[in-house]
Amino acid sequence: MFYVIKKSLLIPMALFTSLCYSQSAVVDSLKKAENPIPLVPQKEAPRQEDKKVDFLNKKVSYAMLLVGDYANTLSSNVDINGNHTTDASGSSNGFYLRYARLQAKFDISKMTAQILVNLADFKNNPQTRVLELANLKYKFNSYFTVQVGQFRPYFGLEDLYPADILKSFNWSNQYTLFGNNGWQSFQIGAAVFGSLSDKKIPLKYYYSFVNGNGKNQLGDNNNAKNHMFRLEYKLTKHLNLGTNAGFSRFDGQSSSAYGADIQFEKKLSPNWYFAIDTEYKRGSNLTAYSASKLISKDLNNYEMQGVYVIPMIRKIIDTQKRTGLEFSFRYEYLENLVKDGNPLRMYTPMASYILGEDYAGKLSLVGLFVDYNTNVANSTQYDYNQILLQYQIRF
Repeated sequence: MFYVIKKSLLIPMALFTSLCYSQSAVVDSLKKAENPIPLVPQKEAPRQEDKKVDFLNKKVSYAMLLVGDYANTLSSNVDINGNHTTDASGSSNGFYLRYARLQAKFDISKMTAQILVNLADFKNNPQTRVLELANLKYKFNSYFTVQVGQFRPYFGLEDLYPADILKSFNWSNQYTLFGNNGWQSFQIGAAVFGSLSDKKIPLKYYYSFVNGNGKNQLGDNNNAKNHMFRLEYKLTKHLNLGTNAGFSRFDGQSSSAYGADIQFEKKLSPNWYFAIDTEYKRGSNLTAYSASKLISKDLNNYEMQGVYVIPMIRKIIDTQKRTGLEFSFRYEYLENLVKDGNPLRMYTPMASYILGEDYAGKLSLVGLFVDYNTNVANSTQYDYNQILLQYQIRF
């Protein structure tokens, strides 16, 4: 009897199972109709372990800059480096490789590391010249960025310009002189800077804290450090004002440097652009003080000062190919020592054919007209005129 009951139950159970299976198949077919297979492969949903490293957004970039000259000095007994010799032993014309710079930049989220070497300096003293930039920057926000390593301290307009965006054929004599005294050019130390533009205040600030004894040094040569401050205020859409101040101690005495600069830029039309930079600085000439053989000397008697102005106008020829012509004229006045120096005046007209808005290619004809108050034989403090043909290529 149990066998008969069991057998009778198998038929309704089979029917129930079949009904459930058929309903499940219908539901599955409906789901497939509502969610068809996508034609384009979909990205896999991020896993939990992937989300933990999303902040490590890495980016690497490289750049190469080549700048060379052919120089012909039109003045007798002066070589292509501006050095006068009474026996005319120097070369008055020749080729010169100014830069062969290789730069690598690494961005990891808010952190940036950069390396810049000048391979052209191998012919001079590679121990102190080849490595130019080697620093690390971390940007907390637009108001505060920290920088450490070897870099150019923020003390004037030219410290903010890369070599391939110069408006003349080379840095000003003022930049070179103040760089030789630890106020500008490549130094080892730290800096903080930021902008208040997010607060609707057109102000940028920079503070640099450096050794002040040049680049690629094994260490500092004294306990004094150079403190440099810079403020930039955007007066109008086209006009920017900068002020600079620096303080340090040298040989137990207070040393300082200060200056101001004005930058004006305006696009006159779709094809015409005009800009003008002018800058004045005055500061302690520490190298002249150290070279002095006086037993008792006052650092206040060893001051340097200079000013330059450089107007520039650009005409775009082909907007698609980004080619154009550029004309600039830089006037410089420099005193290596204010009280007992030999003032320099230099006039530098320059005409260039440019390729790319950021000077990917540039061919320039440059004139140098150098005038000293007093000519000093067998030195670089001697009047001369020179013509240069300069090329610039950036990869």
